[in-house]
Amino acid sequence: MRIVDASGNEGVESERRGARYPATSDAAPSSRARSRAEGTFGNAPRARGAGKRRGAGEIAILVPPIRVMSVAEDPRVKGRVRVRCQAHGESVTLVIGASGVRAFNVRTGMTLDTVGWAALSREARVVHAQDAALRMLSTSRRSRRDLELRLRRRETDQSVIADALGRLDSIGLLNDDEFARAEAAAQLRNASRSSGAVTRRLRQRGIAADIAEAAVASAVDSEGVNDLERCEAAAEKRLRQLRSFDKGTAHRRLFGFLMRRGFSSDVIVATTRRLLDGWVQGGAGADGDDTDAETDD
Repeated sequence: MRIVDASGNEGVESERRGARYPATSDAAPSSRARSRAEGTFGNAPRARGAGKRRGAGEIAILVPPIRVMSVAEDPRVKGRVRVRCQAHGESVTLVIGASGVRAFNVRTGMTLDTVGWAALSREARVVHAQDAALRMLSTSRRSRRDLELRLRRRETDQSVIADALGRLDSIGLLNDDEFARAEAAAQLRNASRSSGAVTRRLRQRGIAADIAEAAVASAVDSEGVNDLERCEAAAEKRLRQLRSFDKGTAHRRLFGFLMRRGFSSDVIVATTRRLLDGWVQGGAGADGDDTDAETDD
């Protein structure tokens, strides 16, 4: 759900019976307002004395001067502060951090002009993105690129995302080097996966090439990885499904299978040469498999 502030920005939470609705009025939410809250936005109705119609996906805006009516700790989220602002009988509540309150010298009774409102509402967007990233990190390890791509679904301003991730980086919660080392070690525990495949997966997660290669090299040493042994183990398992084919077909399919696993061509050649020596079509273990494609684990 996108919650939009007076400048068409996200990260603003309206006060409405404890729920989050993207609107500025203190009246009970209509069915149309509820549909907007669920992500189906239309043109918001004109707020009496508060502004003008915006485009689809936006809501009625507050017009300065805007008065800060209250500043209170958020009872639901530690370290967050709810700043309730009002103009022309309409109100919104910005959720920011305690550091933001100090930085902007936010206090009850102060008046915000256009510049002050824009700055404070942007701070709310940064905090909103930061908290979303923290929730993602609490469920699994993620690279900076992972988080950036996911945050783009709820925040369109790249500078806001950069600020949010920068704050996490500054307190040590976002570190691609540590992420890469942990992921490389975890993936290399899968005996059928080569070091090359792990490097490729890290690159796909947005890890820089030098960081990915260093992480895999470190994990290979610590995990005692031997690509030749891994390749042979994976090949032997696959060959049990290829016994019904002639040697040429079995070789072609096995070679492609091992390439998709990320093993180097030298390792694959050595493995296939040894395992296919004396190949007998229709040997024990044939299962009649007739597919070229093989999905990686």
